[in-house]
Amino acid sequence: MLRHFSRMSACVTCMSLMLFVSESNAQQAFTRLQQSADSTYGYAADNPVRLKNGNTDKSIINGMNYLSGLVTANKQRLVLVTRSAVPDPRGKQAIVNDRFTGGPLNGKAGILDKYVFLTADTKDTITLFIDIYNKGAVMVPVGLRYELP
Repeated sequence: MLRHFSRMSACVTCMSLMLFVSESNAQQAFTRLQQSADSTYGYAADNPVRLKNGNTDKSIINGMNYLSGLVTANKQRLVLVTRSAVPDPRGKQAIVNDRFTGGPLNGKAGILDKYVFLTADTKDTITLFIDIYNKGAVMVPVGLRYELP
């Protein structure tokens, strides 16, 4: 019994380490991001940060990794106030919706995630729009930086 417990413990430790390394590698990829020259990038619903990375679950994790490393130019951390879903102004209306979920069948959700943050020290409000359903060039919005959390 003790031998089985030690094998299971080693397996859990190995899986935890793999999860930590994969998350760390994902966050490392964001450290090489370029600064956007467009002042509306990420701040406007019609110019969101596009973070699609595989399926929706991976894209959500990718979005959380991206947002967790954003800081202001003077290194103030961003504190999440609210997160909500808003319609994508660039999205097209679905021709046919799924009868069970009401979502579009064409795979284009037409939804953006809207995050409202407060800066840790000055309590300024920052609103960012994230699109996890479409791919695009990922950059850092003007006035922000990316640092490993």
